Amino acid sequence: MKLNLGCGYNKFDGYVNVDHDSLCQPDIVADLENRLPFEDNSVDEIIMFHVLEHLGKDVKTYFSIWKELYRILKNDGELKITVPHWNHENFHHDPTHVRKVTPVGVNMFSQKKNRQTIEESGQETTLGLQLGIDIEVVGVHYDLSPWFQQAMQGQPREIVEREMGRYNNSCHQIHIYAKAIK
Repeated sequence: MKLNLGCGYNKFDGYVNVDHDSLCQPDIVADLENRLPFEDNSVDEIIMFHVLEHLGKDVKTYFSIWKELYRILKNDGELKITVPHWNHENFHHDPTHVRKVTPVGVNMFSQKKNRQTIEESGQETTLGLQLGIDIEVVGVHYDLSPWFQQAMQGQPREIVEREMGRYNNSCHQIHIYAKAIK
């Protein structure tokens, strides 16, 4: 089973399209901040396209969302998240955006990363261990603004990522690819 959570009017063939708004006529109407109507370990892939930044205004709700995603994903189930870059004006313009979502923040749900943080006396919160879930980032892609992409042509990824933090509007969205480890 493949899910398009928070589909809005962007429905995908081959996916169960889920949204809280019945006006967009999803396959299933469901509130993503509550228990999802899917069995444990039943989902192969979840797409969340410009959705996660709208959910979980309070931390407890945000953590519950992650626990639900983990609950319904199969082992090695894929989670494909696209969010606005936190340093782009589009993130700040929309009053329904309630939180920044970053690759580092998502990887805090990785128990492997959590154990590494503990071993290295790091400062990142070990959310995967604390919540009993294990979701690991396996890839990240940045959609750069054309002016910034041209300026960074040929630069190593580390430099591009460092410079994105220095310049507003350099990247408009981030694709985060993760998987559930069970």
